[in-house]
This record gives sequence, C-alpha cells and structure tokens, in this order.
Amino acid sequence: MDFYEILDQVIDLLKQRGRPSYRALKVQFKLDDESLEALKDELVAVHQLARDQDGRMLVWTGEASTTPEPPIVQSAQQEVRREDQPTPVEALPAGLRSPEAERRQLTVMFCDLIDSTKLS
Repeated sequence: MDFYEILDQVIDLLKQRGRPSYRALKVQFKLDDESLEALKDELVAVHQLARDQDGRMLVWTGEASTTPEPPIVQSAQQEVRREDQPTPVEALPAGLRSPEAERRQLTVMFCDLIDSTKLS
C-alpha cells in the first residue's frame, strides 16, 4: 500500500473516530516513526485536516462527518404513524456548530397514579 492510499484511509478513520492515537495508527497501518511523521505533516500542515494533541494523538478539524444513521428495524407488530416520526431539524450554520457536540435520543416517561399527591 502506498503513502497516499494510507493517507486516504487515515483521513476516513479521522472522520469516523475523531481522535486516533499515534500508537493506534502505527499498529493499524504498520507505520515506522518516519512514515508516521510524514503522515502527521501531511494531515496537520499541508491539508490542515487535523491537529496534534499532546504529541499523542491526531484530532480531526475538518468538516463534521455526516455518517448516516442506521435504519430502524421494526417488527410486523409495530405500526409507524406519521406523528411518531421525528420532525426534521434545520442544520445550524457552520460557525455555530461545536465539533465535540453530539446528539442523543432521550425518552421521557410520565406516570400518574391515582391519589399519588398524598404520598409525596
């Protein structure tokens, strides 16, 4: 595998993982110290897609990855109604996004028991 093939794979890895360590890159791609330094220079100085953090890892600074969400698998017993579908959210302008931000699904359940006010 030549240098630019490894570079493309490392860029893909950076997009997915966000911050791989140099040690992991050396193991994954069987790199020696000189090859790792050349790769680091290419990503940090030339393409400006990553930055060095504490001399231990690369941190992705390129565009945010838009990984597709996994499809929802439903059984035959489940019925999907339009009102149950999440409403689309407009994307924030690039200047307002935080690269460390993440979205999480939150499920809230409310239970009301008869005469429970007296218990509290």
